[in-house]
This record gives sequence, structure tokens and C-alpha cells, in this order.
Amino acid sequence: MHPNYSWNPEDAGVTITILSVSIGFATYWFLASSEKIKSLFFNKYTTQKAWVVYVFFQKMMGVLFMGTIPGIILLLKSNYTLADIGLTTANYKESLMYIFAIGSLIAVINFFVSKNPFNLAMYPQMRVKEWNKKRIIINSIGWAMYLFSYELMYRGLLLMVCYHSFGFWPAVAINLCFYSATHIAKGLRETIGTFPYGLLLCYITISTGSIFAAYFTHLILALSNDYFSVYHNPKMKFV
Repeated sequence: MHPNYSWNPEDAGVTITILSVSIGFATYWFLASSEKIKSLFFNKYTTQKAWVVYVFFQKMMGVLFMGTIPGIILLLKSNYTLADIGLTTANYKESLMYIFAIGSLIAVINFFVSKNPFNLAMYPQMRVKEWNKKRIIINSIGWAMYLFSYELMYRGLLLMVCYHSFGFWPAVAINLCFYSATHIAKGLRETIGTFPYGLLLCYITISTGSIFAAYFTHLILALSNDYFSVYHNPKMKFV
């Protein structure tokens, strides 16, 4: 077999996407997990305030590097449109049905799962003892912005571009590989959970042509887990 190194212009979109998403996530990860950067916040602020500011900073790094920059690069360097990467309200009624059904189930499950000691040790990420309105708002806004960029990266850029290039199953396989690999640091349970949950979100996104069902169900998952965890944690409380 003779290797073919010739460049096919039709491969530009998927090549740009996979490279920019990979580099973007790696940049976010090393900035967000840097102990040197973390120490800057905890040396400057009191412990409780440092947690709020630091976790919000982590999420803003995700907003910038995971969805925003790769998305801009793709739109500038290819013929893809916002609708092509799932930023559309088409089939919104179908999306709303998914959001209501899956979101309700997630909220009920999270009420019970959030009692688990392993979960309480990890969530909420802001390890503050007293949750007042200001902290709840900052935490919720942080999650909302972060998960929009997150779903834009996974289900918008990576999934939709690969789907247009390779078809459904190869696109889903690539998506699940990225999705599961980036959850390894969060433990075996979350890594395993990415496969059924990720497959469901891939199906819904391609079915509706929009990332919004994936985004809002993921937001419900994150916020319900955080606030149920505060409720069940004897060391935390709402004030």
C-alpha cells in the first residue's frame, strides 16, 4: 500500500475542528488545574472568597478555550455556519420535550445520588460553607457559560463536523472517545457514565440539529447536583 499525503480541501473543516478542540481543551485543562495559578487566588483572598473566584476563573478558561476560540477558528476558516454546528432553534419543540423529560429524570436521580460521600467530596466545586444569594448566582452563571462552551465544543463542533464528514457512527465513536477520556480524572464512575449519557446527547443533537437540548439537560444536571450536594452536606448550608 502506498500512503497518500495529498491534501483534500474537503477535509479542512474536520481537521481544523479536531486540532483546535484538542489544543483548546489541553490549554484549558493545564490552566485550570495549575497549582501555581490556584495559589495566586488563595494567597490573595480569604479561603471562602478564593474558592468562589478561583472556580469561576476555571470556568471562564473553559468558555474561552473549549468552545469560543475553536468555534471562531472553524467559522473563519471554513464554510460552516452557526446552524451547521448546532446553534439553531430549529426543531425547538422536540428539544423542549427532551429537556423536560431528561431534565426531570436527572433532577430526581441527583437528589439521591448527591448524598453519596464520594459525590459530596467533589461537589460543589466551590467548597464554601455558606451559600448566600450572591454565591448561588455566581456559581449558576459560571456553570451556564461554561456548559454552553462545553456543549458547543463536544456536541456542536466535534460531533456535528465529524457527522458531516464521516457519518453518524464514526462521529459518535470519536465523540465518546474524547468525552470519556476527558473525564478520567474525575474517576471511574463518571468515566463510565459518559458512554450512555454521551450517546444519548449525540443522538438528540443530530436528531434535532441543535445543541440546546444537550446544553440545558447538562445544565440541569450540574446545578441540581451542586445544590442538592449543598443540601445534603452537613458542613454546608444555604443562608
